[in-house]
Amino acid sequence: MTSPALTMRCASALSTESNLDAAVGEVADDIDTQLGGDSPDIVFAFITHHYGGDLARASGELVEATGTRALAGCTGAWTLGIGKEAEDSPGVTVLAATLPKTNVRVTHLSAHSETGVGIGNFDIHSPEHASVLLLADPFSFPATPWLKQFHSLYPEVSLAGGLSSGGVAPGQNILFAGADPVNSGAIAVVLEGETKVVNAVSQGCRPIGPPLVVTKVEGGVVLEFKGQPAAKVLFETLEALDEEDRKLFQKGAFVGRAIDATRKSFRSGDLLVRSIMGLDAKRHGVAIADDELRAGSTLQLMVRDSSSASSELQSCLEFAGLESMGQAIGGLLFTCGGRGKDMFGKPDHDARLIESNFGPGFPLAGFSASGEIGPVGGEPFLHGFTASAALLVPRSAGITTPNP
Repeated sequence: MTSPALTMRCASALSTESNLDAAVGEVADDIDTQLGGDSPDIVFAFITHHYGGDLARASGELVEATGTRALAGCTGAWTLGIGKEAEDSPGVTVLAATLPKTNVRVTHLSAHSETGVGIGNFDIHSPEHASVLLLADPFSFPATPWLKQFHSLYPEVSLAGGLSSGGVAPGQNILFAGADPVNSGAIAVVLEGETKVVNAVSQGCRPIGPPLVVTKVEGGVVLEFKGQPAAKVLFETLEALDEEDRKLFQKGAFVGRAIDATRKSFRSGDLLVRSIMGLDAKRHGVAIADDELRAGSTLQLMVRDSSSASSELQSCLEFAGLESMGQAIGGLLFTCGGRGKDMFGKPDHDARLIESNFGPGFPLAGFSASGEIGPVGGEPFLHGFTASAALLVPRSAGITTPNP
């Protein structure tokens, strides 16, 4: 479906009405006003579980009320909009877009293809002009292997998204693909043509200490750094840190694996953050939640706190090349529920930071995900405690992510 619209633009709306019909009516009216009565080419919609059994009809009502040509979305524990994260209330939030010269396709992906391998009923015709947004159910969809397979097939295609949240058992989360809800698999939105998605991924950590080169590893257990027992090197590295960084590391122990191990120094955006699971006392090893560790991998100790998370998101937005150029027309934000007030001590942090960078009223919608998807070093990964922003930009604007 290629948009017939002449102007690329976005509109967004968030309602915290407790009645679903009232909430849908409110966001639909707001969208209609902002778009001047034009029908959107796609609506992204995220809805909390507060609406119970009414969720089954939510997507159909949104399609009818907005007149959209396509709809994609899912349930979330909480929702967000322009400068606001509605952590403690019901919520229906939408981003509506008219996307000229853009082919928009929304596809439901089952949990497994017929062979158990591959990316399912999914096709990209022009990878150099394509972007993908993925919304997946955490209980039924194998996100990590799917992302790996996707990147092997389409390494040049940007991809961002999140895992639906709020459900505590299989079948409780709902995905929206048009008017029909489903409760398993994933929803893929393919944008091909004039619309480009530029990603900004903040994992909320900063590097500490020197890079550590893995020389021996078995499974997810690092046995040696630079030929020395891994646990010994870890403790020696910690001893050399200042007291504040040591305390932060003891509260939450993380490492970042360099996607490009040939670099001599690293920014946060060069590192895939993973948790240290513990020590292997018998082998003097360090267990890490990363099944892609290899001899030759370069790791960097990382710490996470509110200050680091805030400054890193700001840096990522700037690094995306969008803040000063003013070319983004709207965005989606997939943020971890553990960020919010719990991390920053005040409401609305991530949503407000995006608005402060892109201007008052910058169209934004999103939700608290149970896993956030976004690229590190050009490859999409599943993250935790991350804010992953997907910003819609005219491809003709020529925006590219600059080299560090």
